[in-house]
Order: sequence, then C-alpha cells, then structure tokens
Amino acid sequence: MQLKNTDICQSLDWSRCLPEKLQHVLILAHPGHELRIHHWIELSKPRIYLLTDGSGGRHSARTQYSRDLVEAAGATAGAVFGDMPDAVWYKALLAGDSGFFADVLARIHADLSDMQDVQIVSDAVDGYNPMHDLAYAFGDAINRLLQRPARKQLCSAAVPNVPGAVEVEIQLDSAARARKMAAVKAYTPLADEARQILDRDPQCFDRELLISQHFDWDAPWTPDWERIGKERVANKVYDRCITYKENVQPVAQRLMSEGDRTHAPRKVQRLPSRA
Repeated sequence: MQLKNTDICQSLDWSRCLPEKLQHVLILAHPGHELRIHHWIELSKPRIYLLTDGSGGRHSARTQYSRDLVEAAGATAGAVFGDMPDAVWYKALLAGDSGFFADVLARIHADLSDMQDVQIVSDAVDGYNPMHDLAYAFGDAINRLLQRPARKQLCSAAVPNVPGAVEVEIQLDSAARARKMAAVKAYTPLADEARQILDRDPQCFDRELLISQHFDWDAPWTPDWERIGKERVANKVYDRCITYKENVQPVAQRLMSEGDRTHAPRKVQRLPSRA
C-alpha cells in the first residue's frame, strides 16, 4: 500500500480544541461503518454520506439501521445515503464507468454548498474492499473541491490494523461506552462482523481513532481484495473480478481530476434506481 505516515498527534479532549464554526462531513462506503466512531459522531454531529446500501451480494439493505443510528446520535444524513445497492457500484466499476462515480461526487458536492469551514472524515484505504478505498478517494476529492488550502483529511478504519498516523484519539467514558455497545447490539445485521472486530480489536469500545493517510493513486498496488477475487475466479466462483489497475485506479484518478476542477460544478445526471 502506497501510504506514508506523518507524526502522531493524539488528543484525549479533542472536542474542546475544535474551531467553533468547524463543520464535519463523514463519507463511508457501507452502512454500519459509523459504529466504529459512534462517540465521535455524537460529539461532532457530522453530515454523513453512505455510498452503498450494504446489501452486498445476497443480503438486505442496512440503510435504515444507519439512519436510525445517525438520528439518535444527533447527526444528519446527507443527500447520498445508501441509495444504491452494492451490486450497482460493482457493476459500474467492472464497466469502467467513471462518470457514474463523478455524478455521485457532484451530488455530494452540491449538498455541501451551505458549508464553509469543513473537516472531511472518510473510510480509510485498507485493501479490504474496493468501496472502502474509493470512499477515501471521494473524501479526498470533496476536500479538494471545498477548500483551498484543504484541511488534512482524516480517516476511520473500517477494519483493524490499517496503516496511518493517529491524529485523534478519543477515550470513551462509561456512559459513552454503554451507548456505543447498545448501538452495536441494535445493529443486528452486523452482529457477526462486530463480534469478529471485537475479537481482533478488544479496545474498540474504549477508544476511537481517526488517522491520516497519504495514498498515491498513480502508483501500482495489489490490494487484498484483488488477490482474493482472482482466487475466486480461478476456482470458478466468479466469472471475473475487479482489479485495482483496470477498475479502481481509473475511477479514483477521475475523482481526483474532478476534485481539482475550478470551474462551475458539472451537471448531475439521474442515477439508477434501486429497482
């Protein structure tokens, strides 16, 4: 993974150090990722964007669970909030349809027109799922579109042991810990996944981390999700698989190009329905 670490900066009383008018935006690949930073959401009350509906290949949408959680935490659901199934996103990736992703970026950008001083937080690049990696690219592009110079983009890792420099560490008191545990328990579609993460990261109910990453979208990379996908093609589980070079990298580069534009926002096209 083409990442560079920066100096570690931890703040145990982080919320008191924020500029008074700073607004927060959270861009996540899938519903349920917000559980990793539940107390941060309570403190920051961000506007939250979810790319997929979390249905994967064989499951039901998880969007309503996340909508209920966001509302209970005092945050806001953005204009892109689990509108489209995972399958629609993966189909666009396999088709090389970078315009689909640029249109979603334009919708998010238009929805943020009322914000001034903004801190972008997104999923981290983790090589675990291509949409996790692209959520970071969306955050990077929005950061470029919103401000000059941009604030440092922060990330919440959806899975444990993701490389990056710790920028924010929030220690949860007993009340915040209890609320987070209750939110995880109520999110029944992710019960097994939450149990696995807890096994790998026992402190996830005691503290929450935001990291920074610097990812080079022009460099070659073979993420774990690509290696696994190729194994499944070889075993005839899949007919074809998403690759970084052919599918994800061009989309990320298109998003970076859109983020560097200085002219008026592009026209937003109609997106596919969930039907």
